Amino acid sequence: MAERWFSEDELRELSRPTMDRAIEALDAGDVAGARALCEAMKFEWLMLHDLYAAGTAGLLTFIKDRLGEEAIAEAHEASMVGHWERTVEKVAAIDRRQVVELLAGTWRAHSTSGVGANPGAFTITEDDEKVTFAMTPCGSGQRLWRNGHYDQSRPHAFALTDEAHDWTYGRKNFPIYCTHCAFMNELLPIRWLGFPIYPSHAPEDFDHDPCVWHWYKDPAAIPAEHWERYGLEKPAS
Repeated sequence: MAERWFSEDELRELSRPTMDRAIEALDAGDVAGARALCEAMKFEWLMLHDLYAAGTAGLLTFIKDRLGEEAIAEAHEASMVGHWERTVEKVAAIDRRQVVELLAGTWRAHSTSGVGANPGAFTITEDDEKVTFAMTPCGSGQRLWRNGHYDQSRPHAFALTDEAHDWTYGRKNFPIYCTHCAFMNELLPIRWLGFPIYPSHAPEDFDHDPCVWHWYKDPAAIPAEHWERYGLEKPAS
């Protein structure tokens, strides 16, 4: 008979959410056990996060290679209709101060809890008209860049765009993963709401500069440049 690797209790524990196990350890006074589970959970999320980011970049690279660069735009538009449109409508409807806290949670998740190579990190600043998130690096797209996945001398490198587009912030050689940001943050929300949801600025230098997102306290204060880069005109307030 083959050797049994795990008891039924061990298998049951392996299938339970790590956070539930950590909370139970704290309730039982096992601080060391809870700490170990929290540390382990950081790496659980790192693996899944990076799998999806790299998978998306790989899929977009395939689309560019097989169908051409314009098909990237078509893929983003088709894939975001529905699920992202509903999310954008919800974001626009809730208290705008609360969105700052929700967006901070998103970027904390993208930081992969500070583990892995070039983990995501960000700062938050506020002035009279807006709250600004500056990611150095962004934990998904910019992290792919800094970890060498766009190095064209490497086999299976992710694609850069050949041409400048409005959805590449007017630049050639733009990282393929990051092309979704123009659609997600600006172009499609303008179409659905009349204004960009997260006006943004891609890094000029992906090795050193931050990726910047703004959240305006009043959408009417969003600068016209976030319409004009798509050949659109900001509506009168």
